[in-house]
Amino acid sequence: MIKSIRPITNFVLLPAILLLTPVSVLASWTRSYVIEWNELAHYYGADTGVVEPGTDCPQGTNPEFNWVEVLINAGYTREEAQWLRNPANPTRSPVHGQNQMAFRGKDRANVYINPESYPDTGLIGVSGNIGEGINLDGNEDTGFVSPTGEAGIDNTFYKTLGCWKTYRGPERLSSGALQFNDGMRNGSWTMVIVVSGEGVDPMNDDNVMVGFYMSPDDMVKGGDGNVVEDYTFRIEPHKKYEGLFPARTENGIIVSTEPVTAMLRDPGYTRDLELQEAQIKLEMKPDGSLRGYVGGYRPWRPVYDGWVNARGPVIEALTWVELPSVYYALKKTADYPAAAAQSDRTHISYALRVEALPAFVVSPDASEVVKKVVSYKDQAPQLTEPSRGLFSRIQIVDGIVIDSRLEHRAGPDAIILPSSNP
Repeated sequence: MIKSIRPITNFVLLPAILLLTPVSVLASWTRSYVIEWNELAHYYGADTGVVEPGTDCPQGTNPEFNWVEVLINAGYTREEAQWLRNPANPTRSPVHGQNQMAFRGKDRANVYINPESYPDTGLIGVSGNIGEGINLDGNEDTGFVSPTGEAGIDNTFYKTLGCWKTYRGPERLSSGALQFNDGMRNGSWTMVIVVSGEGVDPMNDDNVMVGFYMSPDDMVKGGDGNVVEDYTFRIEPHKKYEGLFPARTENGIIVSTEPVTAMLRDPGYTRDLELQEAQIKLEMKPDGSLRGYVGGYRPWRPVYDGWVNARGPVIEALTWVELPSVYYALKKTADYPAAAAQSDRTHISYALRVEALPAFVVSPDASEVVKKVVSYKDQAPQLTEPSRGLFSRIQIVDGIVIDSRLEHRAGPDAIILPSSNP
């Protein structure tokens, strides 16, 4: 990766002879960035802490469960429930949790893949009226009010799950954001942004395109651990992860002029951030950085499945939710397509907070600086199955862990108590 001095606009580098050419030639400009942080756009309304009450969550976060009582309520005897939660139980892994936790639905069904076999035990949602994101439907009479007073902010994903402790906290400090951004900043993936326009003034231009692309190049950190700006990143053409947004700028704010369908790299378990009716609102800051939101309607079932496949018992035990309740909450609050019956609504309004630093972005072969936002999908190789990364040594099936190093004893007909017990 080559350290470079970034140009503010392309036209300042043109030869002097081109000063006599038409303004339309001179008026093109480009700015480029590398995303150094992205997280769910969840407004934090507490004074301190994660689980404490605030204007967003007056009751605080969803409380920790007594898992012995959960299992008893699901039909296990107290002795069975206590043994399943006992660290001395050889079928309970300190890393993977207790696989038998999955089998607590009707007739011992696996609640992770059959969530409706289990009752909805409830999930505390956000009750405050302040939220972050974008007004996706143009209706100012519905949704949240932004921290700056903008009405009609659509972010039902936050309303539904914003009191889940793993996704609650001050900016850049929730455990969920820390987990995935640490991975990204340490080389798991890189995404860059290119903004190109046709006007004279980048701050006020009616014809702008914004492109989100993958890059094969890792970010560089300084001695303080922060990502360093002004490095060069190649675009990596990708069949899936690319988003192109028609936009305009007004006083340095980039705003979508029409919604699009986009697929970005998700800072979460699913990897796929698929958005329908996607829009952006990003500010080009005086220090050269970029900050704002990407929003749209996201399919909710793949997000739920992502938590299941991240080891259901571990997600439940560490983050204080019952996953079937997350399923019910998303299904009940999904808000797209608006004209569909509630049971047929497949998507939920969503917003991602993005922070990016100035960088050079170059073509896939590194032969030239990218000067215009275009699609690179036709240059991308066919997709291959991603590696399991963090969980590469284990197999996850229907939300539970199959570890060849351990004896697997979970299932609807599993014998719970050891034979030596009466």
